[in-house]
Amino acid sequence: MELLYPKEHFSCYNYEKGQNARLEILKREAGTKIIRDLVDTEIVFVIDGHFTLSYSKFIDMDITKGKILFFPPGSHVEANVLEDTHIIICRVRGVVQLCECLNLEQLHREYGSKKGNGFHMLDINERIYSYIEHFVDCVNDGLKCSYYFGTKMKELFFLLRAYYTKEELAAFFAPILGKDSQFMNLMYQNYRNVKSVQELANLSMYSPSGFKKQFGRVFGTSASEWLSDQKAALIFQDLNNSPLSIKELADKYGFSSVSAFSNFCLAKFGKPPGKIRQKTTDKEENSEK
Repeated sequence: MELLYPKEHFSCYNYEKGQNARLEILKREAGTKIIRDLVDTEIVFVIDGHFTLSYSKFIDMDITKGKILFFPPGSHVEANVLEDTHIIICRVRGVVQLCECLNLEQLHREYGSKKGNGFHMLDINERIYSYIEHFVDCVNDGLKCSYYFGTKMKELFFLLRAYYTKEELAAFFAPILGKDSQFMNLMYQNYRNVKSVQELANLSMYSPSGFKKQFGRVFGTSASEWLSDQKAALIFQDLNNSPLSIKELADKYGFSSVSAFSNFCLAKFGKPPGKIRQKTTDKEENSEK
């Protein structure tokens, strides 16, 4: 349909322009790659296609159409497109809130101990397909108001709340499921922009002792160990996907030497970086035979 009074919409300061809009339509041809560093929380709908996905500790997961994926802010995501792929990206600004009667803290209390360590996807059901189709049609008409996007994101969370079980939602939102979603979201948004626990603490507006206590309460571990784990996940991705040499990766992640980098990998993965990379190379060679 034609958007009425387009000049009024396009000139409004609430009209979203440029990159990182709330909704993005992404199409990629077979044989291409998708490499993205996320700023916001993202919910991704795979409308069509087939690709392998690498994210965090997960490498080359097989993803086909009809799936919903979830990524917290700060995530590094890589995908190898096997068949022409069409995805819809919804970006969430702020804390995820399913509805006024069910928040992530409640899901954590009820199902946090059962969420597991896997990457859980949801199936796109009939209501979600209709929601996405209408949303995309309006955006293609030129309706890109930030208030409209905010309303549509609330609708999405209501639909998830209404048509998926609490167990499914807890597994889906597992990366940000905790006792304080706002604090957790702040940590995910900023951990890649800091060089120390102290810098992260300063962003939280807590005192050093208060930050230590709050971080342990929310994440169940220390901030230094958590930052180390996030760093390890990025390194694991690079060892499996990046063309950079071992020395270049050691420099990229601030290690004083290749030896220090190797010791870090041994502590985190039980293998030196060369062995991790060799496993990937062997896998690729076997798939070509």
